[in-house]
Amino acid sequence: MATLRDPCAERGWPPVVWGQEVGYHFCASEAELEEWERAWLSEKLTQFRQMITGTIGPYLARFPKSTWAGYLSDQMKAIESNLAMVARPPR
Repeated sequence: MATLRDPCAERGWPPVVWGQEVGYHFCASEAELEEWERAWLSEKLTQFRQMITGTIGPYLARFPKSTWAGYLSDQMKAIESNLAMVARPPR
């Protein structure tokens, strides 16, 4: 499906998303698209948090003066912060 998304976008077709009840389908509903995007972002947020705590944290603990690990940690935390903002439901 990932390879289909770019050609669909180039042709101006609605986005292809997956839903529990209907499977893969073209989606023109703003509410459904927002729900799908927030779920996708929430999944990525979990992956980033696992990377920070499971890999980068122990790396920094072992090599606290590592320039690369410090830079990577700062960048990943910035991404985590941005994902957390967009993944939460609107107020």
